[in-house]
Amino acid sequence: MLNGERVVLRAMERADLHSLHSQLNDLEVESRASGGRPVPVTLAELEARFDARAAAGEPGVIRFVISVGGMVVGSIQLHTFDDYALTCHVGIALDRTHWGRGYGSESMALILDYAFTHLNVRKVCLEVLADDERAVGSYRKVGFVEEGRFRLQAFHQGQYRDVLRMAAFAP
Repeated sequence: MLNGERVVLRAMERADLHSLHSQLNDLEVESRASGGRPVPVTLAELEARFDARAAAGEPGVIRFVISVGGMVVGSIQLHTFDDYALTCHVGIALDRTHWGRGYGSESMALILDYAFTHLNVRKVCLEVLADDERAVGSYRKVGFVEEGRFRLQAFHQGQYRDVLRMAAFAP
């Protein structure tokens, strides 16, 4: 649906869950992508969640898989829409074997353009570990700016760490 130079963002299909399953069970990926407790998830659980969302719909969440050369390498979603303030949040998770190749930055640029151009969103927000230089740099590269810092907010690898609130604004 959204085509970049190397990355395609498209609707998530049930067949994609097998690729995403290993990513969701990678402790390093999941602990950075989610603010919750990283817990193992079975493929059957993923399929049940997918089926329930497909049957009931999932208002307020727009999910894409990140595909490179036809291979699913991650996922990205817009969520927590505020139709009065015209804001939303974005979340991204990439398979660790694809970190550092620019796929995350390109995916983020595509989804920002989609939010601003097609959804009438004026501001997209995210939260990231303050000491995750790779992720923070990637977000800055596509236009995110720091809005604030939550001191000792997230528990990651046995320590409480600061979290940055960042936002990108429509041009």
